[in-house]
Amino acid sequence: MSKIRVLPDHISNLIAAGEVVERPASVAKELVENAIDAGATRIVIDVESGGRRLVKITDDGEGMVRDDAVLAFERHATSKISMASDLNAIATLGFRGEALASIASVARVELITQRADASAGTRVLIEGGRMRDVKDAAHPRGTTIRSHRELSPHESGYSLRVGASGNQLHPH
Repeated sequence: MSKIRVLPDHISNLIAAGEVVERPASVAKELVENAIDAGATRIVIDVESGGRRLVKITDDGEGMVRDDAVLAFERHATSKISMASDLNAIATLGFRGEALASIASVARVELITQRADASAGTRVLIEGGRMRDVKDAAHPRGTTIRSHRELSPHESGYSLRVGASGNQLHPH
């Protein structure tokens, strides 16, 4: 019986996410690098629960057209390289096309983006690694990305105790 198998996409995406998204600071780093690569001069970072619940990055970079906003969540989708020789002349912080796909595989991600020359922006919602919604949205020039995770009681610093008087959350 054969022991080697090709993993399903959802499992390989989780493995890739572990390489790119080690902790909340990794999510913030990847998103800030994307903002810098997009020419942002202003980047606002918001976090909840130390970034374990929410990392939100808002920038005034060039923004994306709808097709790029949707494609950005595919693994190995990048605007930075197109041929092998490009790897020798990378002048950007990000280039692999892994960050957004990896983040979206472990979190609910909402991206809202608009280019300065566009009449409307785009909102993309990803849940469970799957595209759930794409629609027009108003947004100033640039991009906002929200990476949101529901924390288990263990992750939030609380434990759930089940007792005769009902369920209660207690601090660790």
